Amino acid sequence: MIEIEKSRLAIVGAGGMARILVKIFRKSIPDISIISRSLEKARRFSRRLGIGYASLDEIGGFDIVVLTPPSDVLPDVVKSISDRLKVGSLVMDVASIKLGVVDRISPILPESVEYLSIHPLFGPATRRLEGNRVILIPVRGESYLEPIRRVFEEAGLRVTYSSPEEHDRMMAFIQVAHHLSYLSLALTLWRNIGPDKTSDYLTRSLRKTFRMFRMFQANLKVIEEIARLNRFGHEAISSLKESLNELARGEPDAWRLAEEALKILSEKA
Repeated sequence: MIEIEKSRLAIVGAGGMARILVKIFRKSIPDISIISRSLEKARRFSRRLGIGYASLDEIGGFDIVVLTPPSDVLPDVVKSISDRLKVGSLVMDVASIKLGVVDRISPILPESVEYLSIHPLFGPATRRLEGNRVILIPVRGESYLEPIRRVFEEAGLRVTYSSPEEHDRMMAFIQVAHHLSYLSLALTLWRNIGPDKTSDYLTRSLRKTFRMFRMFQANLKVIEEIARLNRFGHEAISSLKESLNELARGEPDAWRLAEEALKILSEKA
């Protein structure tokens, strides 16, 4: 039985996601260290958060290793550490895309290492953890699964189990279609009206939309990566276009369904 509170946890990467992971795990795991390519960066980061730091050469001393680098470099990161991982340890990634990541990482990891892929459905700027969701995708081994679930729930998060395929298809609609609908509106306003005239005719609802634009601007690199790498993205975009065309044509069924969707989805939120 894994005693999670006695585990040593290493978070690879010293960015925003690492900060929020420290916030989640420190309630249950006292021994947390940051690992970065730059030991000095790891030292500064750890000092700000009041945790430890270590080098990649020391990764074999940790029971749980959480990988936060971007999806496209994760396989190379795993290759660089796989032969140093502790027998019986757990590796976790926080990639927003699973197909093309999980299936590339899993064969690289030693058979003696467990693998759990997760996706926190919130960003580093999140102030309040309670009520947010995290997706857990068990890939190999289950010794840590229940203890990790408890850690997230004790931090106030809601846990959903999934598979790589289901995760990516759901996120194609929830992320890709969502993000591109806002980005396409921004491009349409920019190309056809411009910033000055848009401001002259600014409505209250569009002002709220502009707040979303600022958030998307701060996360544009991640948004582009999700749109580019999600294998179900084209399906979601085609459906988004179809819905837009049905509404533009004034099809009564589409407007009736939109009314129903607005009501039920807003209640779910």
